[in-house]
Amino acid sequence: MAVLGGSMGAVYNVGDSAGWTNTGVDYQGWADAHTFKVGNEIVFTYDNGDNDVVQVSEEDYNACNSDNPIETYKSGNDMLEFADAGTYYFICSYPNKCLNDNQKVKIEVVSSTDTPPSPPLGPSPSPSSGLSPSPPSEPTPSPSSGLSPSPPSGPTSSPPSCPKRKPKSKSKPPAVNDPPASSPSDGVVDTSAASPLSFNKHLAGLLVLASCALALYLH
Repeated sequence: MAVLGGSMGAVYNVGDSAGWTNTGVDYQGWADAHTFKVGNEIVFTYDNGDNDVVQVSEEDYNACNSDNPIETYKSGNDMLEFADAGTYYFICSYPNKCLNDNQKVKIEVVSSTDTPPSPPLGPSPSPSSGLSPSPPSEPTPSPSSGLSPSPPSGPTSSPPSCPKRKPKSKSKPPAVNDPPASSPSDGVVDTSAASPLSFNKHLAGLLVLASCALALYLH
């Protein structure tokens, strides 16, 4: 296999060293062993006394018909460059060369921009939520109602009440022969009515009031 030039401008000799002849070369096998790209070139080398190169359609290629040629080459050293991707069909128009000697070739040309498939991608990492974990929530104090909390209730001590003094029961003194009361007609005021018992009652009441006032003041 003769290949000249770089990968983008490679040059292929059709049939390799045997060239374009009727010596039993498997031209289709030769073409299938290569990958032709746009910009590559092929060279047909042959004896132009009894050989030529004719580019035909697929239908004429299958029928070995050279009556409707697309292009015909007869130099004996034809160099052709592929300008477009596609399928190209070539035959030899001399009698029995295509039909009996199988002197024909179909060449597939691919685009020079074709790239190998990308390697499979691995699993992508999950994207960040941008959210920082929330701090533990604390109980929110309820809005103030404007009222101060009441202090804990305890037993309310009521101010000491003044002890009620029960009147002492006094036994009735023995009867004394009182002097006869003066009658109003006598015109004399009886001063014996202000007895010591009545004075003691008034004094006891004053003492109770005084003790209550003192207790309230000290409280």
